[in-house]
Amino acid sequence: MGAYGLGELPGISIAEAADIIQGETGDLPHLPQLPARGLGTDATGRSIGLIDALTVARGARSWMLTARPGRLTHRTRDYLAMDLDTCEEIWGTSLERVKIQAVGPWTLGSRIELPNGHRVLTDHGAMRDLTEALILGIQEHAAEVARRFRCAVSVQIDEPDLPVIIAGRVEGTSTFDTIRAVNAADINERLAGVFGAVRGDVIEHTYLNLTGQEPNWDVARGAGADTVQVTLDQVTSNQQLDGLGETITSGVRIGLGITGPDDHVDELLEKPRERAVKVARFFDQLGIDRARLVDGVDIHPRTNLGPEVAVTASDAANAYRMARIVAGMISQDSGDL
Repeated sequence: MGAYGLGELPGISIAEAADIIQGETGDLPHLPQLPARGLGTDATGRSIGLIDALTVARGARSWMLTARPGRLTHRTRDYLAMDLDTCEEIWGTSLERVKIQAVGPWTLGSRIELPNGHRVLTDHGAMRDLTEALILGIQEHAAEVARRFRCAVSVQIDEPDLPVIIAGRVEGTSTFDTIRAVNAADINERLAGVFGAVRGDVIEHTYLNLTGQEPNWDVARGAGADTVQVTLDQVTSNQQLDGLGETITSGVRIGLGITGPDDHVDELLEKPRERAVKVARFFDQLGIDRARLVDGVDIHPRTNLGPEVAVTASDAANAYRMARIVAGMISQDSGDL
């Protein structure tokens, strides 16, 4: 069992974020994303910045495909290069592994428009081109991170828009034009293609981030990710509980989001122990052996800790610290909790 962060952090100082990650993360540091710095520094903008094969700019309603790179595209890529420089200065160049994050093809397809105003999601050819360009961008980014830090790389694919895509609630060219639902089989086919293509010599482990939503367990099991990250308080119904049990027993590793910015680690470590006991008892109720909990589960914050949740750097550090200590307690004392 390990502990790590999901990606987005508050503030505008990449050095401060890198310090928090180095000091409070377990054995998997991740490249920080700081959306508070402005357009292009959020998860979507950062992911678009990885895509050299397609040029994207910010339109009136959303991101949109363009004929040539704009100033925002260059700024996004400059931010990424500067962030890597700063992390290299703080972390050094001999890490064991680093996690990178990118928004997945389905969410990008729902957030980027074609020149005619329709979502990329509505055009099969455009989705194919976007997916192929994203794969290449992730591969090149991972190679750069591996070279800089002399480490293995893990990649996390974020798909926050999957619930509305599967439900057919993505807005089209107007509020009266909705885009048809996409079934789980099609979702899985594209995601499995991404995970299969990027996994290789540099990228050793893959994550699918489904935090902050009720997980679709058909996608969790069928997308091809090594680990699926979910938020514990979204797993409440019997159907959700059965889905979690089936997924972890099928061999998919689970990232369990249980900590947040309101967490504070007390001196006697009573609060982390309460949280560790809660997780252990939860898996007892599912009928899952605690050995599988130790070997097949990681701990992380409930969701990304960007500016939309109104937290400070200190709050984010609290969430990371709690995750690390809870994971350590479960690993060492799972049988006694």
